Amino acid sequence: MPKLPTTARRLLTHPAVFFSVVALCIVIFILSMILTYGPIVLVEARYQYKRILSEVFHADSLRSLILPTINTDRIGVKYREFGMEIPEIYLNEPVVFNVDPNNPDEYKAALSKGIAHAAGTDLPPYQGLGYYFAHSSSPELKNQYNAVFYLLGKLQVGDSVNLWYENNKYEYQIVHTVITEPDDVSFLNQPYEVPTIVLQTCWPPGTTQKRLLLFAERKRLTQ
Repeated sequence: MPKLPTTARRLLTHPAVFFSVVALCIVIFILSMILTYGPIVLVEARYQYKRILSEVFHADSLRSLILPTINTDRIGVKYREFGMEIPEIYLNEPVVFNVDPNNPDEYKAALSKGIAHAAGTDLPPYQGLGYYFAHSSSPELKNQYNAVFYLLGKLQVGDSVNLWYENNKYEYQIVHTVITEPDDVSFLNQPYEVPTIVLQTCWPPGTTQKRLLLFAERKRLTQ
């Protein structure tokens, strides 16, 4: 095993230098934990905050709680041109359409903004399969993304997913969920009699071990 130079050994054995190195290591460790798990903590905290407002105070925001006579429906829908809402987990995020899932630069740029729609799969007005993906979080410190799909695991069959495309609202209902391998794309080649979307994220959250897929079928179109 190679030995440290004499000067380096003396510095590391000096108490002040030793404790400074230890403190620096601790700071780096804490920062890495914040970068890795911060997105998850923020999304979970927002979910619990929204859940308490809804279940305890029967309100969807502090504004509607303080000023209940104001109609907050249009205020609550943030992304009417291109967006996704999942009421059960209080998700309301922008969608970037026609993203190449095989181009890392392109999909990383899209995921930094919100949810990505895979190019080559159907858009909401059409009848086939639309494929949407986002991170639950990223284990790579150099490539942190938002964790908008972290809460997908809380959803159940029957829950709603609403897509906004060019100011039109398309309503879907979850019909089944699957945990599969990261390279399993067999669902893209299956026939779908009803307009369907699939939401994909990493599973368990914060890892890349598996993929969680949620399939939702179109309910109806409203303006």
